[in-house]
Amino acid sequence: MNTVADPSLPLPEPEQYRFPVSFAQQRLWFLDQLEGPSAVYNIKLPVRLSGPLDLDCLQRAADILVNRHESLRTTFAIEDGEPVQVITTDVAVPVRMLDMVGANREEIGRKVAELAGQPFTLDQGPLLRLHILKLGVNEHLLLLVCHHIVSDAWSSSVMFRDLAAAYDALAARETPILGDLPVQYADYTVWQREWLDGPELNRQISYWQNKLNGAPELLQLPTDRVRPAGQTFNGSRVTRVWSAELTAALKLLAQSESSTLFMVLLAAFNVVLARYTGQEDVLVGSPIAGRRRTELENLVGLFVNTLVFRTDLSGNPSFRELLVRIRATALEAYAHQELPFEKLVEALQPVRDLSRSPLFQVMYIHQNAPWVAQPIRGLEVFPGEIAPGDTAKFDLTVSTSEFEGDLFVNFEYNTDLFDRQTIERLATGFETIIEAAVANPDEGVFAVPVQTDDAQYQVLNAWNQTDVTWSGAATLHGMVFEQARRTPAATALEFDQTRWSYTDLEQHALALTAELRTLGVTPGHSVIAVCMDRSPAMVSAVLGILHAEAAYLPLDPAYPAQRLNYMLQDSGAGILITQSKHIERMADFSGHVVFIDENGRAQEIRTGAELNSGITLDAEGHDESLPAYLIYTSGSTGLPKGVCVSHSAVVNFLASMAQTPGLDGTDRLLAVTTLCFDISILELFLPLTVGATTVIAPADVAADGVALARLMEQANATVMQATPATWRALLDSGWQGCRKLKMLCGGEPLDRDLANRLLASGGVLWNMYGPTETTIWSTCERIVGDSAVVGIGRPIANTRIYILDARMQSLPVGVAGELYIGGAGVARGYLHQPELTAQRFVADPFAAEGAKTGRLYRTGDRARYLADGAIQLLGRSDRQVKIRGFRIELGEIEAALDDSARVASSAVVVQRD
Repeated sequence: MNTVADPSLPLPEPEQYRFPVSFAQQRLWFLDQLEGPSAVYNIKLPVRLSGPLDLDCLQRAADILVNRHESLRTTFAIEDGEPVQVITTDVAVPVRMLDMVGANREEIGRKVAELAGQPFTLDQGPLLRLHILKLGVNEHLLLLVCHHIVSDAWSSSVMFRDLAAAYDALAARETPILGDLPVQYADYTVWQREWLDGPELNRQISYWQNKLNGAPELLQLPTDRVRPAGQTFNGSRVTRVWSAELTAALKLLAQSESSTLFMVLLAAFNVVLARYTGQEDVLVGSPIAGRRRTELENLVGLFVNTLVFRTDLSGNPSFRELLVRIRATALEAYAHQELPFEKLVEALQPVRDLSRSPLFQVMYIHQNAPWVAQPIRGLEVFPGEIAPGDTAKFDLTVSTSEFEGDLFVNFEYNTDLFDRQTIERLATGFETIIEAAVANPDEGVFAVPVQTDDAQYQVLNAWNQTDVTWSGAATLHGMVFEQARRTPAATALEFDQTRWSYTDLEQHALALTAELRTLGVTPGHSVIAVCMDRSPAMVSAVLGILHAEAAYLPLDPAYPAQRLNYMLQDSGAGILITQSKHIERMADFSGHVVFIDENGRAQEIRTGAELNSGITLDAEGHDESLPAYLIYTSGSTGLPKGVCVSHSAVVNFLASMAQTPGLDGTDRLLAVTTLCFDISILELFLPLTVGATTVIAPADVAADGVALARLMEQANATVMQATPATWRALLDSGWQGCRKLKMLCGGEPLDRDLANRLLASGGVLWNMYGPTETTIWSTCERIVGDSAVVGIGRPIANTRIYILDARMQSLPVGVAGELYIGGAGVARGYLHQPELTAQRFVADPFAAEGAKTGRLYRTGDRARYLADGAIQLLGRSDRQVKIRGFRIELGEIEAALDDSARVASSAVVVQRD
């Protein structure tokens, strides 16, 4: 008797079986729980089908595929707080049809990206989707989308092969025979769990712990934006195609070195990373199929494992030698590939940082088994195209695959970190290094170019085309005296109720020069110290010294007596110009003392020892080559060091500043900086070279925001230069700003918040940068509200800026290196310190042959070029800090502390409020 099913009764529920998850599945499940459903781990396979397509056969083939592989019938549930695989016996995966006939390529691409980007829900499933896009009568695009938790790249090929074989048989009206699978993925997960309970686990962990011991936790790849607090997966892709000729040459190189193409490409990629980061110890992740057992080769599932390749690039090895290192590393890793990456992270316990992936942040993938189009009866099969996705699993993933002899190189990058043009430059660097490796594998990897000739010309030459020829006086005092001839009656200096015209200033300076001549001042061989309160008399004293063809040594009366006496002794100053109230604090000085009264006249001269020759000239006797001043900066050895700066350097600086940022005779500059800080030269003398007025602020005003705001208004100032600390104090005092004010900011980094506050005040803001050793400011930039970065701008006139690596190789745009400065502003060196001078003032390897200014100053500052040629400052490469614009070597403080008998050892740190 036949039993007829009652259609009113519910169908029996499909049976379900539960198994433990693999360790890789466990990690993906945890990420899904943490971040929610996402398309980051979607695997996509687009295939073009040309010919008459039988949709019914395709659906039946899909049913056979899903029935064959348990992974495609798997969802995930929680039992006792842990994830488990739930395998259902009967799961329907419909083939969804979408009519795109008449759509253009862009519309089709967007639709494919949309379908591929739809997230899965792991506890519901199915975790496989099949789409057919009808493009024409006999033209279709098949899109398979699967979640990575049940599949991998190898599995995509298995799925399409099985789907094609089933369709092929069904289209021929035959029964598909695909062969039995000896195991399913659940069997693998059970085996993996049992295997990791055995002794092999300890062997594998021991190897990886030793291999990665002491490895850097972060690859310092330069980013365009600050890394978000939590890891993001917004991405895009750049694709390059390398020619068949280059690909063949790479294979030949690999063969000659008993290596694989993967090893050659990984070696070159590590060179790129080392050159971009400055690190010689590089960690890169790379997937491995994880199917060492033959019974796993035909299964769909997540078998892929991730290996960490640690590359040692120390000693500047040749590419050939590096390849030997890579080969040894790779073979060792393959021998220990069974340890799941998740267990490795668990064993190593790296410092957890939610903003980045553990152990490595950059992935390299080489598809060494290219996808083969499985033939299908009645259809032509071609690889499909899919638009670049909008996700990125890592900071950067580079994948290479060969097709018809060419090598396709894809750069998937996180768009929250990188701009497209940054990745395009890196892609160019990769190809440039590859070409160099093929051409000369015996060259050191840090000597090969990492940018094209055109790109290198841009950063070395085009952005350094700053040559200008100045007319007029060749000395600082000459510039001021020339202006005095042009505008003798104009107001040059103001201080409190005192007003000096240009004629007054010149006459006071010339009078002091005459007094100095009577003391036997020798042109170019005398250092004369100035220790005076801020006033017009201080300015005339400096000009009088310069006119006597001596160099002035600025001393601040507020400095400790010990520091004042040290600078006087070290400089060899033979004359001290001061006021009687300050002389007791410089009791050790034994040279001539010239006392100046409040009106700037020499009140008394006290004779002492013979003049010393504090500076030895290497000049040819021209006035502009003579030293203009000797200024002391903090020194790492415990004592300040003197920097000698020539007239020609100061003249170039002032002439350049007069043009950019610009100053003219209508301006009134409020000078707030101590004479011992070299930026005072701009404040005191730049206005005096263009017919403007310098308003001198009392010493106690700069530190008082309220008083400074009041003086700025009273002085009717149009220009003020100050450190960020002073500008911040001014704003914090309630200063409302001034629309006619030109604000010059320098001496320490200008942050975006302060820049925005200053811009909101209504004035024009300029950011300035430069060390004492290159004459005050070497770059400048006008800051606007929409600037993505507060940069330091471009080099001033007759100045060259280079950003170089540790081997003084030019670096590409966007890559951080040490900032070197060359040109007219480079100082003579450090007084009495030839070794330190040789260390910091180095030969310019890029100078034209026979150039007179063939020296560079190593600033110790880290910087990088931005795409438009502006420069971004990134911090220090040593322990130097700047506080309120003053440069401080922490070693100087430590040395002073260590001199105390009660201090065994010391360490100085800086803590920001």
